[in-house]
Amino acid sequence: MLFRLLGIAVIVLAIFAIVGNISNAKQFGQKILTNKLVVYFIVLIAGITLLIY
Repeated sequence: MLFRLLGIAVIVLAIFAIVGNISNAKQFGQKILTNKLVVYFIVLIAGITLLIY
């Protein structure tokens, strides 16, 4: 039960971070795919894994 709640929280935070990073990159004309975005996707996958198990 605790891992499911933690997984949901991590997924929500990762989605907000990814959307914020993409919108900031578009606004300032920077490249979208950065190391920070890769880390956010890894966190998103970890949250999905916590949600499943």
